[in-house]
Amino acid sequence: MVSTKRARQTNFGYMRPIALALSRPSLAAHALLVVIEAFRSFFLPQFENALLRRRPVVNVDHPLDESIAFDPGYMKKYMEFIRLWMGSFYRLGSVYGYRIVPELLDYVDSIRSLYAEAGSVYKTVHTTTTRPSKNINLRFALIHALDPHLDCVPSLHVILVLANWLMSSEITARLGAEGAKGFDQARLELWAESLYAEALAITESVLFVKQHSVNCVGASLYYLKLRFPAFGDAQARAFVDSLFASHNGSLPTAQKLRDVILEVCDKMEKSHRQRPELGWRAPILEFIDSFAL
Repeated sequence: MVSTKRARQTNFGYMRPIALALSRPSLAAHALLVVIEAFRSFFLPQFENALLRRRPVVNVDHPLDESIAFDPGYMKKYMEFIRLWMGSFYRLGSVYGYRIVPELLDYVDSIRSLYAEAGSVYKTVHTTTTRPSKNINLRFALIHALDPHLDCVPSLHVILVLANWLMSSEITARLGAEGAKGFDQARLELWAESLYAEALAITESVLFVKQHSVNCVGASLYYLKLRFPAFGDAQARAFVDSLFASHNGSLPTAQKLRDVILEVCDKMEKSHRQRPELGWRAPILEFIDSFAL
């Protein structure tokens, strides 16, 4: 029997997931590919463009973004998105053991492909939003130093935290509690629910620390719906409807913000349905181009 607190735990730091990855050569090799891909598809294009100006930079702010007051208190949550998926990798390995190494390899490969696919947009055109120029605290200074803020659409934060929930939930639902160390089905479901709650909290955080616009969230949901068939209309709408649930009193524009997110997502989906032969990137690039006019 495990405690509810343990069942809900999502953050295991960095060392335990890294130790798990290093425990098998195949896991270590695939994890290294994720690091390489993150550098190649996220960090390198930004710093290259910041220095050499090789690609256009488009601001994708929505007027309603101004209604969300900047709150540096959300920075800690904002910075947890990598530890979240690394924690899921570790939790799956610790619960099911090495018998699910193939699933862990697929999980890590999926994370790498998310970086690569988002990077295919970043390498075409860069997007940014208006964020405070002052370093409010040490965490914000770190973000300013490591992130030139040129890769906003689609948002890797939103993509990775929701993909983490989707992939982890699929694995636990498929494997069930048989052979799961210390976890019955109810506690596996409780853990999946906690991943969903973290995805909501981190998605909200990207808006409160002004690292993204509601436009970025809508574009990211469009991508996720195409990438993960299990994330359908009902699931996407339920996720959006849950955003700002605890802020309705202090955030009068909460419903309008949710409406914009769904509107952006729906518009891109409609464009893709009309011209699927152009691929999933076309609606995103068209949307970005509309801000450059």
